[in-house]
Amino acid sequence: MTNQDCDIIQDLLPLYIDSCCHPGSRELVEEHLKTCPACQKVYGEMTGDIPAPEAPQPEPAPDPTPEEKKEKSFRKGMKKIRRRWITSLIVVVILVPFVLLGINQARGFGLCYTNLNEFYLANAFLGRMKAGDYEGAAEYINREEVRERYLFSWFTEEEMANFDQDVTDTFVAAAQGYTELGGLSDYRYHWGGYAAAYQCSESFDGVPIYQFSFTLTIGGVEYRAVLDAGKDGVEACWIYDNPMGGPQQLNAINTWEHTLWEEYVERYYDDERKAQYDCFVEQEAYESGQQVAPT
Repeated sequence: MTNQDCDIIQDLLPLYIDSCCHPGSRELVEEHLKTCPACQKVYGEMTGDIPAPEAPQPEPAPDPTPEEKKEKSFRKGMKKIRRRWITSLIVVVILVPFVLLGINQARGFGLCYTNLNEFYLANAFLGRMKAGDYEGAAEYINREEVRERYLFSWFTEEEMANFDQDVTDTFVAAAQGYTELGGLSDYRYHWGGYAAAYQCSESFDGVPIYQFSFTLTIGGVEYRAVLDAGKDGVEACWIYDNPMGGPQQLNAINTWEHTLWEEYVERYYDDERKAQYDCFVEQEAYESGQQVAPT
């Protein structure tokens, strides 16, 4: 195929593209395009159908040397060993707490499956105290049992209409002692020993109450403290040593209920109610067989 042939074909390409050439010329162009790359390129430029350039092929990598093969095999083996160690460590980290919880469950003290909720409530309570959010801490104390006891003993629904707010206000005022002594900056649970966590009592309706031992750092001084918690919240929190007894301001939050009781008694007390309550107590004692019938 000569350059003259290509010149003739390229002169015919515009007519071929516009379908204006003789059928014989059209056949000639098509036969030429099948075998001529140069005319194919010109045809593509005219029609916009330009083939994409071929991507350069990367040069083949040289074959690794025996030393490189040995080093690669060593790294692969070490990676597999490291992956197995990490997997084993994760399994141990996951299993150990479950094993310890099971052991404590069997022996009846320490953190176990049945007191994790109460332990969470105790920690959440101290977390709020540490943040200085005393109103938030008040939300974690068990106030429902106190409410029922007040209703059962002395006071009416109308008199206790503001009970929730009264509880919060009384607790927050008592908790100011922590602020006066520098605030709670840290707390930690004592993991070892019988007294670290155990069932210390039950509520009136038979719900277990657990006691947890903590160290509280208040104003830079460490105090040993215990928290009692049931399924409905924290029952008590008091300092008991180091220094012995702790400052009175820190134990005020443990007596908030007594403070509130005195306020309610002062607000609503009268002789008629006292006489009715005494009669009720005597009747209860008689029905339980503890004394003779009241006169």
